[in-house]
Amino acid sequence: MTSNIPLHVIDDDDGKEDDEFDWEAAVREIDKACENTKPSSSSHFAASPPLSLAQNSKKNTSRQSTLDRFIGRVGPRSPTDNHRTVEVDIEGDDRVAFVDIDTEAAKTWIYPVNVPVRDYQFAITKTALFSNTLVALPTGLGKTLIAAVVIYNYFRWFPEGKIVFAAPSRPLVMQQIEACHNIVGIPQEWTIDMTGQICPTKRASFWKTKRVFFVTPQVLEKDIQSGTCLAKYLVCLVIDEAHRALGNYSYCVAVRELMAIPVQLRILALTATPGSKQPAIQQIIDNLNISTLEYRNESHHDVIPYVHNRAMELIEVPLGQDAAEVNNCLLEVIRPYVARLHAVGLIQNRDYQTLSPVDLLNSRDKFRQAPPADLPHVKHGEVEACFAVLITLYHIRKLLSSHGIRPAYEMLEEKLQQGYFSRLMSKNEDIMQAKLLMQRSLSHGAPSPKLSKMLEVLIKHFQTKDPQNSRVIIFSNFRGSVRDIMNALASIGDLVKATEFIGQSSGKALKGQSQKVQQAVLEKFRAGGYNVIVATSIGEEGLDIMEVDLVICFDANVSPLRMIQRMGRTGRKHDGRVDILLLFHYAFLFFYFVI
Repeated sequence: MTSNIPLHVIDDDDGKEDDEFDWEAAVREIDKACENTKPSSSSHFAASPPLSLAQNSKKNTSRQSTLDRFIGRVGPRSPTDNHRTVEVDIEGDDRVAFVDIDTEAAKTWIYPVNVPVRDYQFAITKTALFSNTLVALPTGLGKTLIAAVVIYNYFRWFPEGKIVFAAPSRPLVMQQIEACHNIVGIPQEWTIDMTGQICPTKRASFWKTKRVFFVTPQVLEKDIQSGTCLAKYLVCLVIDEAHRALGNYSYCVAVRELMAIPVQLRILALTATPGSKQPAIQQIIDNLNISTLEYRNESHHDVIPYVHNRAMELIEVPLGQDAAEVNNCLLEVIRPYVARLHAVGLIQNRDYQTLSPVDLLNSRDKFRQAPPADLPHVKHGEVEACFAVLITLYHIRKLLSSHGIRPAYEMLEEKLQQGYFSRLMSKNEDIMQAKLLMQRSLSHGAPSPKLSKMLEVLIKHFQTKDPQNSRVIIFSNFRGSVRDIMNALASIGDLVKATEFIGQSSGKALKGQSQKVQQAVLEKFRAGGYNVIVATSIGEEGLDIMEVDLVICFDANVSPLRMIQRMGRTGRKHDGRVDILLLFHYAFLFFYFVI
């Protein structure tokens, strides 16, 4: 291998020993769940028990914390290598790996010096090389570098081994490919990125001829199950956005299939948001056969030098008289349906103003699993209709409270053309009154209070920051709002150069963006062609969008973990700010914090 990338050779003694909308509460939950699993540095062949956050977790013998299970036939060492080595006793194992290990190369590991060395990255990398590791590190603190170094060293240690990096989307895959080439200099002729767009026949050929694979989890799952993936040659699997490894997501299926073969391989899992509750974190650990947890937050001593201040402001925006009147009409429609379900014991909470779509979905699931014994079977259809109508009405109310009148009106119009909702609501006087009020408000052309406040925040920002150099991300969970935000930004003029950044699937409000278009948007944003991106959830997770000065959350009612991901887009290289816009009305006060 020839490379101009400066690298540092590490022997075994070279490392250091380490020892619902309350965002801070969400972070504290993660801290609490992880407080007993402190960072550690593992020697090459020192054993450690399977990781459990709870005392009664089952042990899994396939979790690896050393290199000894990789040892099979000893491969040759090239006489041209100039690596400094340290002698290490290698212990065998009853289970022999299919791929030869170069035992001389495995006595050293290499760390790049073409980037500034951060102690926490170095320590986490050392652990990840010799233990199946879940790395929980805030956005922007260098998980990509850790993955690249682990991949490179397994590339050295196993001359015939194959390495897989799996990420949920092609942009994330391409980001890691760039890191592996630029940071550690893995030759491009040995690498390939494979998504579902490549036919299975071509993928089968690549599995035979390449060594480092960048894939989506779905491709990995399918190719393992079909036998296309040469699973016995796998020596390292890196899983990005590992918080997705729940249930039967492709990550979980792929790892289960590999463990059943069985395959001896190192697993490295990466995430910025492992979960807000201990059971969720434990599920990820179990599903991915993790032995060690390397966790840091922004207050850890070795991370503090690399984080900056992030101011957060909750901006209350008056709901407005029109929206308040619409809300009152919707509540009049909702009230009798809630009363019916309460009367038969299916809803315990009688306060219809504080119910949420999630409450109703949970109650409906319980009804389907165990209907009340005293409820005649002929009434089951009526109960299902009540639940269906209420879930739709509360979703409309949620749009009204989060995004304003136009998105709520569009959903109401759509639902009034469909099945059960149309039959039950088309002659309801209160729902017709709500629709009329919405139409009247929209016909007046009055701007949404939330959009007006967003423009005010943005203009104020660019009055103090150079529009040529400053970057802003506006997050909205609803595509209809992305469209409305883009229309509102057009009124500012040359001050703002904005574009949307959305997923691939097309909806009624906006046509989806292909991965090629997504990449072009990010490149132009970095280069200064745009200074504002209006993004849906695709902008929250993993992508190296670049450092931004301001994050505006147009909607606040997303999960705490997603809010943490949004906040992680700023305050990485210099001070940043997060502004959260909240439509405020006493009737929505509780509603906001339960959905």
